[in-house]
This record gives sequence, structure tokens and C-alpha cells, in this order.
Amino acid sequence: MPNLYGFVSMFERIKIINGKKYRYLVKNIRVGKTVKQKVVKYLGPVDPVYNKLKSRKSNAWLFVRAVNEFEMKKLSKAVASSSAFTRDRARIILLSSEGKQCSKIAESISCEERKVRKAIRVFNKDGLNALKRGKAKGAKPKFTKEQRAKMLMIVSTEPSKLDMHFTAWSLPKLKRYFIENEIVDSISIECIRQLLKSEGIKLKKSKRRQYSNDPDFAKKN
Repeated sequence: MPNLYGFVSMFERIKIINGKKYRYLVKNIRVGKTVKQKVVKYLGPVDPVYNKLKSRKSNAWLFVRAVNEFEMKKLSKAVASSSAFTRDRARIILLSSEGKQCSKIAESISCEERKVRKAIRVFNKDGLNALKRGKAKGAKPKFTKEQRAKMLMIVSTEPSKLDMHFTAWSLPKLKRYFIENEIVDSISIECIRQLLKSEGIKLKKSKRRQYSNDPDFAKKN
């Protein structure tokens, strides 16, 4: 009597779902006079698309670029600089050029690895300019261009023409005038000093006059 039940064969089958192809392992099973298919295992997509994660930048093997002879001389001199910033930058660059890793350099000069990595990156980009400390960004002015223009106009105007009972401006007087006349809500004397300095303006000193009961004072003076 023939075998009407049991395993017949196994093969791979591709199904299309939502326009994408997927692979399955399928086996044929004989049931009576018919053969039925049964999915045994999912094998994955035909064209797999994986999310490529951004590669993490490793700082372990960060080194300076090739240092030429001229730069080497400058760096060697900079090691003896009176500026601690310049000394440290020069030492970092020289040690890195010898093949030392950032962590080892940080240990040798007692600083954070972040400082070492920054020095190396700046040198690789800007060369010997890395030995110069960048200027710190000053505080943003607390007044508008219109307010600045008004203040400069007042400074260039004689106090008497503004009904003030003195002959020359001083920093405290300017501050009081600016605030009392609602040109600015508040301003420091140092801020006024920097404003005048940026425009190359110097305040005139008030002239003191001497008087005497001597009838010939005017001639003598």
C-alpha cells in the first residue's frame, strides 16, 4: 500500500509583501493524494537594508600631522615660553609628533585628554597659530545701535548746550545723564569707557579758573 502521508521535499520560497521580497524555507508534506506546503523558517529579506550607524570618532589614535623643520624649531623655543598656554601647546604637539597617544600626553603634563586633543586638532588645522591664545569674546553690548548713536552724539555735545551746569563730561556724569534721560535703562561706567575707547574719543578735562580781588589780576593772568 502506498505511503499517503509524510515529508516529500524542502525548498526555499520567495514571498512579496508590500512590494518587498522575503525568503522562507518551505517543505512539502503529502496528505493523502495532495501535497501541502508548510513554512519551516523565515530566512530574511532578499535585499537586506541595514541602518548604517554613524561611525564614532575615536580619539585614541589622534596624532599631529608631519612637523617640518621650521615648525620644529619654533615649537622647541615655545617650550621655554613665559606663557603657560604656549608652553603646554608646544609640549603637546612635540610629544604627539613622537608618536605618543593622547592619554599618555595628558598624564605627562597633568591635564585632561580633551585639552590634548584640542591642541592637536588646532595645530593640524592652523599650524603654529595654535600656540597663540585666541581672544576671548567680549560681552554683548546691552544697547542697540540707535542708543549707541545717541550716546556718542551726547558725548560730542558740550554739556552747556544740553542745559547742564558744568563745562566738561566725565564718566559718572555721562552715566547719570544717559539713565536720567532714558537713553538706556542701565549702563556701567566701564561700558561707557569701552564705548568711548572703541570710537577713539577722549573726554576733555574741565578747566578751573582762578579769581582774585587784585584789580590787576586780569593783566597778571
